[in-house]
Amino acid sequence: MRFGRTLQSSIYAPWKSNYIDYAKLKQLLRENEFSAWTEQEESRYVEELVNVQLENVNAFQANTYKRLREQTSDCEGNINRVVASSEAEESGQGPGKHNSHEEKSMLRSTLAKLDEITEEVNELEKYSRLNFTGFLKAAKKHDRRRGSKYRVRPLLQVRLAALPFNSEDYSPLLYR
Repeated sequence: MRFGRTLQSSIYAPWKSNYIDYAKLKQLLRENEFSAWTEQEESRYVEELVNVQLENVNAFQANTYKRLREQTSDCEGNINRVVASSEAEESGQGPGKHNSHEEKSMLRSTLAKLDEITEEVNELEKYSRLNFTGFLKAAKKHDRRRGSKYRVRPLLQVRLAALPFNSEDYSPLLYR
C-alpha cells in the first residue's frame, strides 16, 4: 500500500490539520519533473520539509504532550484530595459521611477524564510514529528522484534526532 493512502486512512480526525502534508511534499518533487532542479527549487523543498512541516508537527506534539501531562497532574491532584479526605475521615478528623457522594462523583469524573487522556496518549503515539515515517519516506523519495546533487535524508535525520517527537516515552503519563 502507498504511504499517502496509509497516512490518510490513519489520521486522527481532530488533529487532521496537524499531520505532515505529504501530498504537498510530493507535489513539490513533481514540479519540473523532467528537468534538473535549480538550487532555488531544492532550497524550497528543504525549507518546506525541514523548517515548515517538521516544525509544525513537532510543535503540535510538544503542546499536546504538555497539555496531557497537565491534565494527568490535575487528575492526580483530585485523587490525592479524595484519599486525604478519606484518611482524615477514618481517623475521626474528617467531616463525616456527607462528602461521600461528592467524592464518588469526583472520582467518576476523574476516571472518565483519565480514560480520555489514555485514548489521546495512544493517538499521540500513533501520530508521532506516522509522521516520523512520513518524513523518512519524503526524504527517501527526494533522494531517489532529485538527490543527484543534494541528499536530504542525512540532514533530516540530524533534525529528527534533535527533536523529541519520535523518541518521547508516553508511559509516564499513564503510569503514575
